[in-house]
Amino acid sequence: MKVVPKLAPALALASLIGCVSQTPAPEPEVIPETSSTPIEPTPAPTPARPFTSDTLYALLSAEFAGSRGRFDVALANYLQQAEQTGDPQVAERAYMISRYMGNQDAALNAATLWAESDKDNEEAQAAAILALIEADRLLEAFNATQNTHTRDNGALLQSIAANGQNITDTQRETLLNQYQQKLLQEPENVPLLIGTGLLLQQQGRGDEALSLAEQAIELEPDNTHALVLNSGLLHELDRSDEAIALVKAQLDNDPGNHRVRLQYARLLTFSDLNAAQQQFQILADANPRDPQLQRALALIAQERGDLDTAETAYYALLDMNDSASEAHFFLAQLAEQRGEPDEALRHYQKVEPGDDFYTATSKVFAIYLQQNQPASADNYYRQLLGLMADNPDTDHFTELTIIYNQELVAANKYDEALQLLNDSLASRTDDEHLLYARAMVHDATGNIALAERDLRSIIEYDPNNATALNALGYILTENTERYSEAYDFIKKALELQPNDPATIDSMGWVQYRLGNLDIAVRYLERALTIYPDHEIAAHLGEVLWVSGQQEEALTVWRQGLEINPHSEYIHNTLQRLNVPAEPPTSETGSR
Repeated sequence: MKVVPKLAPALALASLIGCVSQTPAPEPEVIPETSSTPIEPTPAPTPARPFTSDTLYALLSAEFAGSRGRFDVALANYLQQAEQTGDPQVAERAYMISRYMGNQDAALNAATLWAESDKDNEEAQAAAILALIEADRLLEAFNATQNTHTRDNGALLQSIAANGQNITDTQRETLLNQYQQKLLQEPENVPLLIGTGLLLQQQGRGDEALSLAEQAIELEPDNTHALVLNSGLLHELDRSDEAIALVKAQLDNDPGNHRVRLQYARLLTFSDLNAAQQQFQILADANPRDPQLQRALALIAQERGDLDTAETAYYALLDMNDSASEAHFFLAQLAEQRGEPDEALRHYQKVEPGDDFYTATSKVFAIYLQQNQPASADNYYRQLLGLMADNPDTDHFTELTIIYNQELVAANKYDEALQLLNDSLASRTDDEHLLYARAMVHDATGNIALAERDLRSIIEYDPNNATALNALGYILTENTERYSEAYDFIKKALELQPNDPATIDSMGWVQYRLGNLDIAVRYLERALTIYPDHEIAAHLGEVLWVSGQQEEALTVWRQGLEINPHSEYIHNTLQRLNVPAEPPTSETGSR
């Protein structure tokens, strides 16, 4: 059995829902949010000490650079002057710019300078701790919370613990020991209980974590973070009904609590998608500009088949310019279902490189070819190649060529597919993927010698290429009487990938050609068990039929037709073997 890889889309419903058993890491309120508004050329900060003319000039230059969008220059100047002057306001400004730019290293440097130059400033101390958290220097961050004071120390303790999943088990165990020692001193510190519980959970100690979460709930029944951790742990411990009841009771008491309703919605996704969608709809209606809620609503509605709701949510995401590729991909699929190919093309072509890019690209080629517009398909292929040429860091040449080739073959445009591969191989003579694709086209068009030549070229370059070895063995089995030679290729491929169903099928098929019927049946039955496939069913049915096990053969063929009612492999086999009547599928029933 030959393998022609296909790229398929994947719906990541679980990833969008988020982790129900991990309480969100709260960010201290004292840390200013980054803004998308360009930095305005404000006057230089009032100095804590007299500035030299060089410093004043550097700060003024930084502000004007920021006003022109040269934030790298502004940041460099402010960091330099923060180090030279030790002025807290200059360090604060450097921190704000680095946060705006998303420069983590600079943010840590600036926040540290700010905290050191203004030790009584709680905002500066919290900024330094937060920067340590974002750099995954969690033990240092924890120690900093013990050596200084901010009005958000509790939130910081929870944030440190929530980020424990980003460090190694050994580092996390050390951090957990610190939390536990502190908890012995402050057994009723709720943020500390929650943080310790989070670290225990991350270490796989769910029962201990739940005990601390329950203590936190007892001390502060309305603490949302404690509730999220508690319910998440119950869910993780297969006590989902208790988790849902706990959250629902709190939501009944406080229906306006966004965090509680979000946790309720997340928990429901595991047991009742309809109810989960209702909760996400409430959240999205109350927060129409929240892209995460719109995306969750879209994916759940899509999973349920509520396409109207999904469509509305995806358009909302496009309006916010968030998850645009994912939205375009769904809307393109929806347009295809509605028989609107032009609208589908418009959306597919806006899917950018990422999870859905290759599938979307394949769809564009397929639609153009189905509409008998091969020139448009070819133009789109060359347009994508041109875009890649403009970006030297991106090389999707082989992937795009393989995808385009697959759609040409699906449209029975073998001459065009062969020309495409010949042109592509002219500049990439040793590309194994392109050689394999061309071998498959040669095989499909009956040019067995040319298919063999390409596959041997791959094997000569890569003797352990199991895919090529199996394909060559199978092609020789199907099209020649060189069965012993074919067996050798397949045998080596099977040694390299002993659990691959396509290779196991090939071994069964060559054993059949060699006359070893019992051995052939064993291999083919194993292949069909691993991977129910109509081609494998065609092979197994034929071997059983020739072996005199005709009822068993009919049963296998029926199973194959249930997988693919239009299987050419099975129908051709029935015709070639002069089977009296086609075995009925499950749709027609067997009489």
